[in-house]
Amino acid sequence: MLLIFGTRSVEDVLRVLVSVCRVCGVRAEQRVLRSRTRLSLFFVPLLTVSTRYLLECSHCCAVTRVGKEEAHAVDARPQDA
Repeated sequence: MLLIFGTRSVEDVLRVLVSVCRVCGVRAEQRVLRSRTRLSLFFVPLLTVSTRYLLECSHCCAVTRVGKEEAHAVDARPQDA
């Protein structure tokens, strides 16, 4: 019997906001991302193995890992005008 299994990463954009980058210090768009790694069997995703929250700068393309609470706090903040 042949079993086909593997993992796949999926990124969801939770929010795009304008703030100061932690790496380059420039005020630019920051994307709040949720990255999930899923285990699949016969190309059907079964369960989530890991979840990470990331902040990506559009100016320097730096990706900073943030905690779940911080990602949701950023998501709940009002958007800068």
